[in-house]
Amino acid sequence: MPNTYRMNHKMRSIMAIVFILAVALISGCGSAVSVTDQNNASADSEVLSPITRTVKDASGDVEIPATPIRIAVLLDYYADHLLELGIKPHASTTSLVDHQFLPYIADRMEGVIPLGASESPNLEALLEAEPDLILAYAPSHQDIEDSLRKIAPTLMLDGELMNDWRQLLLELGRIVGQEELAQQKLNDYLTKAESAQEELNRRAGDEVFVVMRVMPKELRVYGVDDIRIGRIIHHELGLNGLKLAEGKAMQTISLEELPSLNPDHIFLMENVEDTAKSRLDELKSSALWKNIKAVQKDQVYIVEQQLWNRGIAPIGSTQIIDQVLEIVK
Repeated sequence: MPNTYRMNHKMRSIMAIVFILAVALISGCGSAVSVTDQNNASADSEVLSPITRTVKDASGDVEIPATPIRIAVLLDYYADHLLELGIKPHASTTSLVDHQFLPYIADRMEGVIPLGASESPNLEALLEAEPDLILAYAPSHQDIEDSLRKIAPTLMLDGELMNDWRQLLLELGRIVGQEELAQQKLNDYLTKAESAQEELNRRAGDEVFVVMRVMPKELRVYGVDDIRIGRIIHHELGLNGLKLAEGKAMQTISLEELPSLNPDHIFLMENVEDTAKSRLDELKSSALWKNIKAVQKDQVYIVEQQLWNRGIAPIGSTQIIDQVLEIVK
């Protein structure tokens, strides 16, 4: 009886060991099949993934890389949008002012290849940059379109998109495959603007704000119908402005016309040219200027022209809102 027990016990032990080994072997085989299937699926995915895709631009259908990496922008304004989408341009044109990248994003453009002014990009530098996609501005670059397409796939972006950076952001999101991110960034901006509007309404109420620009030969004012800086200040932030004659977005005025405007606040864009600075000094010293309500209340705010005029884009517009909240108390 003891011998039988020991034999049965030994047999059960052997069978248990065999069972464990069998399970381990089956599991291992199962894992191997799973990994192989995943590898095959991954390989199939790579085979099926398109190398290029077709996008429509102002000229028609254009075949571009499915995932562009080295993007060259021929309008410095576009760089702001790409940076907002987490993409640093490979190459970019520069501002006419000092031939530099826009100052408010310059710290994020380190290493980007400069291509000269947007109005006349350096095609030799563009060729040497070896981009895999070029973003051009149709109204300015139609004359060199053929040359651009010989360098790399080129999208000629419609001039109408310049009128609304919000639509341009969504369009660029589609081009680079970041539609959801572009929509999220836009939603975040609109939420920020709405919150800022509520705060500014508490601070300023019905007071009137004017955006002015001192240029070398003239003084400009921007009204509530301006679709760029006017849209931010008067519509998204809800600050009262001026309705210019005939629904004009902007008009040139003389020093003698300033008293008729008589706003409570002035955002004053100062051009960097020495002649513009001299004109501003002349303006500040005049008796007409000193009698304006905004001047008497010390509510004239000198703002950077490169941001307030050229920065009407996702990053720039956000910075403008931050500045308005900081200076309007």
